[in-house]
Amino acid sequence: MSILTSDSIYLIGIGGIGMANLAVLLQESGLKVSGSDENLYEPAASILHGAGIQVQSPYAEANLPHRDCPIVVGNAMSRGHVEVEAALRNRNPLYSFPEILGRRILSSRHSCVVAGTHGKSTTSACLAYLLKQTNQNPGYLIGGKPLDLPAGAALGTGLPFVVEGDEYDSAFFDKRSKFLHYFPRILTLGCVEFDHADIFSNLDEILLSFRRLINLLPDNGCLIYDASSEHARALAAAARCRKWSVGFEDACDWRLGSSGNHHLLTTPDRKQLDFRIPQPGWHNRLNALMALASASAVRENTQAYLEALASFQGIRRRLEKLFENESFVVFDDFAHHPTAVRAAILALRESYPQHRIIAVFEPRSNTSVRNIHSSEFTESFAVADEIVVGSIHRLERIPADQRLDINRIIGELHSRISSAVHLENSEIIEYLLSRLDSQPTAFLFMSNGSFDSVPATFADRLQAL
Repeated sequence: MSILTSDSIYLIGIGGIGMANLAVLLQESGLKVSGSDENLYEPAASILHGAGIQVQSPYAEANLPHRDCPIVVGNAMSRGHVEVEAALRNRNPLYSFPEILGRRILSSRHSCVVAGTHGKSTTSACLAYLLKQTNQNPGYLIGGKPLDLPAGAALGTGLPFVVEGDEYDSAFFDKRSKFLHYFPRILTLGCVEFDHADIFSNLDEILLSFRRLINLLPDNGCLIYDASSEHARALAAAARCRKWSVGFEDACDWRLGSSGNHHLLTTPDRKQLDFRIPQPGWHNRLNALMALASASAVRENTQAYLEALASFQGIRRRLEKLFENESFVVFDDFAHHPTAVRAAILALRESYPQHRIIAVFEPRSNTSVRNIHSSEFTESFAVADEIVVGSIHRLERIPADQRLDINRIIGELHSRISSAVHLENSEIIEYLLSRLDSQPTAFLFMSNGSFDSVPATFADRLQAL
């Protein structure tokens, strides 16, 4: 039985935030949804419980539904998994997350895909917010927790559906990038750089996936792209539809400049309008500008979008403030690529120009734990006043000749900033407490994982002083 005719569906790995949000969307679309996971943690637990979706735990062959029931296999599942093997033996129809989303949800909507190496979650959330605030009732699926929307996913009743377009692969049986299942009508393409070293061998392989995505745009579609990105510009040249460039240069269709202490937007018809967002940093302004241009491609309403932008709060773990008093402030951020690390530090510098900035970084992503971007990390860390590099995540799984050479980075930074150290995560809190003095200080924690709860624990310790 196919997903188009079945009345039920089962998700293996339903406890991931993306899979939990997908489960809710599928239920809203009329399917009876169930699934399994080894353990269920927040926020997925509340999402699934609130929707009344049944979850089996732990994984077991007996959890599987009848043989005709379609099964969505999470990206983290592979051969040898007890439920995957049982599903293959039973010949259940298997689907990946993006394939189900594309076939069940996006096929009847105007798919607004946000892609690129950085800023996808924030830009997606901003675009969905702008459309919602202007009564277009979009559907959306966002890979983070929005602060302005009731959840990370909603089916909506309007034609637009906003989805974060990830270049990562789809499933163990489908190695295409997820976004190739989404067939965008409007594509928002941010900066494109090398990432996901566990999936792609080099930049050319990533660019091939993006070229295939561009090739899916219909001639009545629209491409919005980051004009400051060399690779985004080159990719955009091949698009056979309307194109809008976005950035800070005079030639951009949507341009953001400065006039005194405020930012000035120039639209494609050369109108100039005030542009304000609550978040600091050039990267946040670019994300918001990309979302504004994308919303205008859905429906022209620039002034209403600008008014909505002024109240957009963003998403969790993007320069999220955990604590502040008259002397110290603590932020948690998702940055894990050198470009994002630099942008986060500079944004903090913009907001707290009188503060010493101590940046604390955990190498955790599959790219950041390797020596691919060593020089770029050195340059990014150098814009802080002090740097602490924590434990390399799952160090034992990385061949010694491929590991990030932290000692080399620390050595190169010693002559450039006031302090650079490498510590185990368990040592970081006491070290940072020892650095406290009368100087106002901003602490910026960066990781694409939990960082062993170090940021929240440190903020609690500061509050208790």
